[in-house]
Amino acid sequence: MGKKSRRQSIKKDFAVYIILYILLSLLLGFLSSRFFQQKQNQIRQKYQAEYEKTMQNLEGHKGTLYRDDIQVEIRYTVDIVTFFTPYDLIKYDILGVSSGAVYPVSFIVCLILTSILFYKKTLQKPLELLGSAADKIAGSNLDFEIHYDRQDELGRLCLSFEKMRRALRDNNLELWRQIEERRRLNAAFAHDLRTPLTVLKGQSEMLVKYTPNMSEEKIIETAEMMRRHIARLENYVDTMNTLQRLEDIELHRQAVDKPRLFRQLKETGTCICADKTFIFEEMPQQSEPVLITIDTAVIMQVYENLLSNAIRYARRQILVSACITDGFFRITVSDDGAGFSDKDLLEATKPFYKASKETDSEHFGMGLNICKVLCEKHGGFLTLQNKDGAVVTAVFRAA
Repeated sequence: MGKKSRRQSIKKDFAVYIILYILLSLLLGFLSSRFFQQKQNQIRQKYQAEYEKTMQNLEGHKGTLYRDDIQVEIRYTVDIVTFFTPYDLIKYDILGVSSGAVYPVSFIVCLILTSILFYKKTLQKPLELLGSAADKIAGSNLDFEIHYDRQDELGRLCLSFEKMRRALRDNNLELWRQIEERRRLNAAFAHDLRTPLTVLKGQSEMLVKYTPNMSEEKIIETAEMMRRHIARLENYVDTMNTLQRLEDIELHRQAVDKPRLFRQLKETGTCICADKTFIFEEMPQQSEPVLITIDTAVIMQVYENLLSNAIRYARRQILVSACITDGFFRITVSDDGAGFSDKDLLEATKPFYKASKETDSEHFGMGLNICKVLCEKHGGFLTLQNKDGAVVTAVFRAA
């Protein structure tokens, strides 16, 4: 186990620097004063012998002394400075003043030095870190970290700043994730509206053009198909209004009659693939159930997306096969186009993916991603392969 780090404090550091400042000031003042006094003593030593000789000659006398034509009144004693030359006298006086003034000067110098030292050792690094971090955050750059190893008040402030940066980064990432999910959801919404709208448009044009020559049964059948697609659109719009992510779609499983489901798949395929040769095959299996529990809206959404993709790449023919086996409902959509590239097989189910040969600017690149998400939501999976063209199999749990 490592040693427990001791909690540090700027107040303690400040007190230490104050004590250091006082000690340095006193020491510097004392040493400087001693230095000036020694210099004064050196000047006195130059005249000490002459001073002592004169004092011996004048001992017990009063009167006037003439020295270098300067009259000196002798009372009780003669100060040694009387013997100094003018230059040494000025120098001696300056040294005397300096020896007394050195203490306040020492205090000022040491105050400046200790202040600079305190700032460099304690304040400079964290203040620079915080200033740099604030500038980066102001520039919307949150991809950095604040490292400061001291555990004093500024260290804790840096730690708090780092926590704030992480929170801002996480919030931004979450916001971008939500924006991306909403963009993905909107693209899926726009993508999936196209197919039922195409069906409705085709059926309405057929009714307008052929109603006088259509049988009542055919008219009712066409109207029923239009009603189903309108109901799907209404349900889809309601779902998308409250949905935050594509993966949050809730399933509504109901028991569905197999022949009716297969008939609906065939009718939808015939309508959507009107410009291509459409073939629908039922793959019978032993002990195949008549009723299956599925979410028909989800399965039709996946089915229509697969058909839309197949139409874009098929040359002449689209083949659909459907079967129920081992508790799973499978739909396979094949086309006679160029098939998937190696990159397509790996990435085609990613959102907003477009093949390099894709030229349709209105294509969102969401179809197979939507299919994959919905298949997995329904307890199944989606597979892509090539076999004389592209082959896509959607599997749903049907129990």
